[in-house]
This record gives sequence, structure tokens and C-alpha cells, in this order.
Amino acid sequence: MELSVYIARQPILDRDGNIFAYELLYRDTQENYVNVKNNMHATARVLVNALNYIGLQTLTEGKIAFIKVDDKAIMDDIIFSISPHHFVLEILEDTLISAALVKRIEFLTSRGYRFALNHYASKNNFLLTYHLLLGVIEFVKVDIVNSDDYEKIITKLRAHDIKIITEKLESRDDYDRAVALKFEYFQGYYFSQPDIFTKERIDPQSSQLLEIIYLLKTDASFDKLLEVFNSSPYLTLNHLKFIHIHEHIEKDKIASIEQALVIIGRERLLHWLELMVYANNEVQEDEDNFSKQLSKQAHHRAILMEYLAKRTQMSTNMQHAAYMTGLLSMSEVIFQSGFNDLLEQIHVEQHVNDALHTKSGKLGELLQLVIAIEHDNLRQVTSILGQLGMTQKDLNECMVLSYQKTAQH
Repeated sequence: MELSVYIARQPILDRDGNIFAYELLYRDTQENYVNVKNNMHATARVLVNALNYIGLQTLTEGKIAFIKVDDKAIMDDIIFSISPHHFVLEILEDTLISAALVKRIEFLTSRGYRFALNHYASKNNFLLTYHLLLGVIEFVKVDIVNSDDYEKIITKLRAHDIKIITEKLESRDDYDRAVALKFEYFQGYYFSQPDIFTKERIDPQSSQLLEIIYLLKTDASFDKLLEVFNSSPYLTLNHLKFIHIHEHIEKDKIASIEQALVIIGRERLLHWLELMVYANNEVQEDEDNFSKQLSKQAHHRAILMEYLAKRTQMSTNMQHAAYMTGLLSMSEVIFQSGFNDLLEQIHVEQHVNDALHTKSGKLGELLQLVIAIEHDNLRQVTSILGQLGMTQKDLNECMVLSYQKTAQH
């Protein structure tokens, strides 16, 4: 299995030369070309890589993201894992336009989703094929370089207030022709080749995803769901990112995994999990050993901090915040990026933020303690225990409990 994830982006410019949007493109290697064997998998992989790995803000810088979809993706409920505020769904040119698909697109449009047609080409018999969609499509991509009869449809598209993106522009002459035709937006190698982003791949096991999907579909208890999430730092951290994409959450609001699960709700959580199943594309028998060890260490650190918070008689809310702090403290290693990058994508309470950045406050003291334990720094362990009013016996008991609980997952 490939040990890295890849995604490419290419800008779409407006008439003034400003970046209007980015198209996010499927890649499965560092090479700048595409080999799509399954459209649904490619769509899901682009979304998972954008939302769970690279970060949507990093890729789009606050601009709209165009992603390619076919009829299967549009008809599937994974579409609800896509925020209409951030994405335009670009319908592939070989998509079968059925009455059911048109009805579905009309419904999604009423929910705020935006659509584009991947590109016009003369061989598509465009007006006959897509006339049912012209009332709900916002953008159409036109290839003026490789088509010679595009002018006859421009008037028809503009009559429906459809904005035209001219694509595959490779030279100044191509660009000048597009400007003369008064197109709204421009895309192509003349402006920029696609930029490729990559991160180490740490996908959850498909069996774990399917377990949570089963629990959701059988209305399992909240405690059972929480138990499974507590066993997977990867899922928990990316769940926080996913919430931030969909919900306008006040800064410093999220203090625990419990809050995060309540905010997102069961239905939207289900769509996100199903998206990851499509992205995995195959059942993984086991995680990569390195990834598995990172996950185990993050889980143990979070549990130990929660037990230490309880032993020092912190409130229940602070115990949950301690768990969250321990989990997030491993994010730099798991996701190969700094706390600032992560905290731009999620919102946590200020005392969690302080603990992560400056190791300050009560949570910061607990974090310093667990890190000192992991590094076998006995002098620092003894010093921090004294500051916390704990004994070596208290610590030993917390350690035993944390190892026992970690071993259960």
C-alpha cells in the first residue's frame, strides 16, 4: 500500500488575474499526471486527503474548491460530507444524465450545493445531453483549444446566466482568444501547472470504520461510540477538523470528544465515515507498524493525562480537557505539522491551547509530567509531582490504570 497521500491543486483566475477558486485534483503518486480507475474512489480520496490530511485552508486559502464527481457520487449520501460553502461539484463529462440525477441535483441545489459541468466538447453533443441541467448549473468549462464549434453554445449558456471557465489554456494566444470571447474565468498551464501536496498516510483500518458505521446504523449508545473513538487518535483529530469545515463554532468552544460528537450529530458523522471507506478502496488487514505505534502512544498519553487530572481532583470537564490535550499533543508527529496548523482547523478551549503551545497552566503541568515520564527524566518527574501535590504512589497507580485501559483497545 502507498505510504503517502497526494493531492494537486490548480488555480482558476478571474478577468482581473486574481485567483477565484482552486480545482483539487486526484493524484496517487508524486508525478503530475492522473490515473483514475474508479471515479468514486478518486472523489473520496481527494476529499479525505483535503479534509483529513493537508487541510482545506492550506489548499484553498479560503477560496472555493472545485472537485470532480460522477452520478454515483452525486446520488450517494457521502455528498453530505461536502460543505456547500466550500465546494463546487464538477460533473464529469462521461456522467449519465438521467431524470433521477437531474432531480437529485435540483434537490441539492435547493440545499445550497453548487454545480459545474467538467467541460464542453463538440463530441459531447452538449445541448442535447445537458439541456435538462442548464437551469441548475452555475459553471461550464469550455475547451477552446481543442474545440472549434464552441461559439454556438456560448449564447445559450449565457441566456441561463451560466458562467464560463475556459480551460486548458497553454499559451498567450490561447489566453487572448479567451479574453476576446469575454469568458469569466480562466484555467490552464499558461498560468500554473498543478501544485502537488503530500503527507504520510495514516488511514484508519476499514474494519474500525465499518464497526462505527454499524454502531450508528443500529442506534448504539453514545458511550459505545465514544469508546471506539477514544481508541483512535486519528479518527478523533480528524473529526475535529471535519466539524470545523461544517459548523461555525465559537473559538475555544470544544473541550472534549463528547462535545465534538454531539455537535456533528449521528447522520453527518455517518456520511464522513462512509466517505473514508470509499477512499480506502480496499480492506486493510493491518495498519503500518509505525502508524500503529504512534496511535497507541497518543492514546496512552491521553488516558494517562485524564487519570492524572482525576487524581489531582480536577473537575470532570478538566479531566476531559486533559484527555484532549494529551491526544492533541501528539498531532505534530502524527500529521507532520505544527500545532498552529492544526489549531487553524479546529477550535479548542484556551487552557488546552496554552498547554499545547507553552506547557502552561494545570494542563500544561500534566503534559510536562507525561512527557518527562516518556523520556525517563526522573528528576523532572519528581519536581512536577511535588508541584502537583502528588506522590510516587499516586503516579504509579495512574500508570497502571492507564496501561490497563490502553490494552483493552
